[in-house]
Amino acid sequence: MDIFSQIEGLSGENLGSSLLSYLILNSHEIRDSIISLLSEKSPVGPIKHASHFACRTEYPTSSESGNGRIDILIQLDDTVIGIENKFFATFQGEQPEKYIETIQTVSKHLGEINYSEVKYVIFVICPDFRKKEAKKQVRHLEQVEVVTWEEVLKGLESVEEISNPVAKIIRNEFVRYLEKNFSFIRDFERNAPHLRKKFPDKGTVFQGQVAAKLSSMLPGSGRRLSNGKTWIGYYFYDNSEVDAKGWVGFVPRSMFKSETENEAELIIASTYKPDELDDSFKEVTLYDDNFLPPYENAHAWIIKFDENWIRLEVWRDKLSPFWNKVPSG
Repeated sequence: MDIFSQIEGLSGENLGSSLLSYLILNSHEIRDSIISLLSEKSPVGPIKHASHFACRTEYPTSSESGNGRIDILIQLDDTVIGIENKFFATFQGEQPEKYIETIQTVSKHLGEINYSEVKYVIFVICPDFRKKEAKKQVRHLEQVEVVTWEEVLKGLESVEEISNPVAKIIRNEFVRYLEKNFSFIRDFERNAPHLRKKFPDKGTVFQGQVAAKLSSMLPGSGRRLSNGKTWIGYYFYDNSEVDAKGWVGFVPRSMFKSETENEAELIIASTYKPDELDDSFKEVTLYDDNFLPPYENAHAWIIKFDENWIRLEVWRDKLSPFWNKVPSG
């Protein structure tokens, strides 16, 4: 299989599906690892493969609720597996329920060919921070189970020997791609303590990188860096249709009216005050907020993160209240 023609022009979920499919097809070591993972999670019993194996992407499906395409279809000796891949896109109407009829039909036809029973199962692969959402989506479907991309990542990393040299290169790059998507910032655990040790004029490069990453996880994130002598950050709610404004970034100790623990602090400021913030957020008052337009009724909080916040899902969960009940203009 030509990997370049398979992934040309793809990104996000489609790229993830194509790369996973390529590796399952072209490395028996990775195939064994992934099928072992799915077998452990299977709601229909162990999954085995011996002589028969086939794998396709974008397999067309049909049901009473309409046509669709399941991201990956795998056929084994005794099981047909459908995989619905979710990175960040929302579940569409009746996903993955509308795929069941087609997967069941494929398993029936394969059973007739093999003269044996062939079971069927669908797995939803999603980031760990979406696991609860996905579980809720499929809770009424007996033949559907949820697997996280973090678990797939561990499965890929656990394969020490890969006989196909091209598949080995692709595996290594895919691992880096998944880490980039589902880890917060490279080397964050090691560099996190330095974020609050000092605040030079206009902040540090790493403080700016963290602020940029956080702004991308907030609604209506702005693309323009906002920095001056005593602040570095980004705006969010940067949308005329939203009746709120916000900013996230770093400021020095001198900006606070009350005593703070560190020389620099990560803050989030907003004219919208969520009700669901946990004790990771400490509300504070600033001496000088001239990096913000003259918003009335603005609120500010120190975000009390630590080096253990290395996964995107932690940050997304902590920041999720700023997505809730955002007032519209």
